[in-house]
Amino acid sequence: MPSNTAKNTKKTSPGNTGGGRRQKPAELSVDERTVRLQKMHRAVEFGINPYPQVFDRPQTIAGVLAKRQVGDREITIAGRLLRIRTIGKLVFADVHDGTAKMQIQIDGGRGVSLIGEGISGDTNGFENFCALVDTGDFILVTGEYVLTKTQEKTILVRRFQLLAKALRPLPEKWHGLRDLELRYRKRYLDVLSNAAVRQLFEQRTRFIKSFRDFLDQHGFLEVETPVLEQVPGGAEAEPFVTHHRTLGVDFYLRISLELHLKRLLVAGYPRVYEIGKVFRNEGMSTEHLQEFTMLEFYLAYADYEFLQQFVQDCYRNVLQATFQTLRFTYQGKTLDFEPAWKVVDYVTVVREATGVDVLRATEDELRRAVGKSGGSADPGAGRGRLIDLLYKKTVRPNMVAPTLLINHPVAVSPLAKRHRDNPELTERITVVVNGSEVGNGFSELNDPLDQRDRFLQQAKLRAAGDREAQMTDEDFLEALEHGMPPTAGFGVGIDRLFMLATDQPSVRDVVLFPLMRPQDGSAGRASGDPA
Repeated sequence: MPSNTAKNTKKTSPGNTGGGRRQKPAELSVDERTVRLQKMHRAVEFGINPYPQVFDRPQTIAGVLAKRQVGDREITIAGRLLRIRTIGKLVFADVHDGTAKMQIQIDGGRGVSLIGEGISGDTNGFENFCALVDTGDFILVTGEYVLTKTQEKTILVRRFQLLAKALRPLPEKWHGLRDLELRYRKRYLDVLSNAAVRQLFEQRTRFIKSFRDFLDQHGFLEVETPVLEQVPGGAEAEPFVTHHRTLGVDFYLRISLELHLKRLLVAGYPRVYEIGKVFRNEGMSTEHLQEFTMLEFYLAYADYEFLQQFVQDCYRNVLQATFQTLRFTYQGKTLDFEPAWKVVDYVTVVREATGVDVLRATEDELRRAVGKSGGSADPGAGRGRLIDLLYKKTVRPNMVAPTLLINHPVAVSPLAKRHRDNPELTERITVVVNGSEVGNGFSELNDPLDQRDRFLQQAKLRAAGDREAQMTDEDFLEALEHGMPPTAGFGVGIDRLFMLATDQPSVRDVVLFPLMRPQDGSAGRASGDPA
């Protein structure tokens, strides 16, 4: 590949045989990539760097359309060519720069110059454009702002520069493609060619920003905590393991943001939050990813009763700011976040659905109830896991409208503070919408001795074969012994909530590059079949 100082050693342009006539392309029985490679090499022979620095600084197309006037003679834009139409000695093309799209016109009867390293005074721009440029290429053009006969705003090109030669063609009929595997694997083409997908991910950015704005306005401090942990905690999930070569030690990818954020409450910060990736080595489904985005916030001197209203205000504020509505349709079901959410007691609703009192039932009775509900439990599943399975099979699917599930048993809540009126329960809330959990929080357990006992119970479950049971984090226990104020904490699965709000059938549809199974023995997230 030539450097930026490549010199022109040819006397004729790549689109000219030397006599001023257009070069007739050779008939080649080769694929499109080979043809494009030949054009690239032709440009190099002519002294053109097909991947140069820009010569002129372009304006955004959106800015040109909004601020410049028809008749302005010196307009410079740059972007990707999405469509090229040739009509005799006229070439029309659409240029898109990520802000907007604009038509350009190259007139073979006017002087048009190709600019680039080693090019001086070239006037065969029309021939050069036809010979070198394809859809998908990035170009820079300068010319006059005009209106065509059809009143379309257009740049009448005087000079152009090839900025990046695309060696592979863009999909010709990508819009409306139903091949989900290909869309997930080639997301860059999906975004490039499908305006609705592009807008979806721009909306996702605004969605996350709205959470930040709400928490910032309420005095929270955004922080960052470690992704690599010696002891993963804050959730019941199997972690991923990695190895630190220099230290010779295995570490875990975090499964939650919780325990380090709580350490910061010990440190004296009264309100903190983090938005970041967490990793859980669990099954794949339309609602589950092994790598997903979590928001967690913690505030001192508050409890789960405060959370019940604060969380509703937060969700409403974020949804209204992002979508300008609080009423959504998900797969034909109406989800209305505006009315006060229904509040449901965990033990009561499970008993009503199954006839089982989860506080009094034995493990054998719980296991039989799970089987009767159509679920199955691993042999090592303990009491908490069985209760959770029973709830998920019989209660959660029927919660369609936004609902606050409260007062979970201690057995399913190892990090939540015991209920002030019933020590068998915890002060916990779960936000359930359309049968999906889209938020979870509680009055945080700040009694280090009770927390140690809960960890020890989890350790027994882990020793019995429960791979999702939590590990004992001695450093966190030591931090709690220094004192943590009464605290309320809450976590939101960003991907799942956004999936519901945008009526997407799978959480993979709202993640730019979802993790996928490798294909043909190759590794990497950009290949494979969706589960």
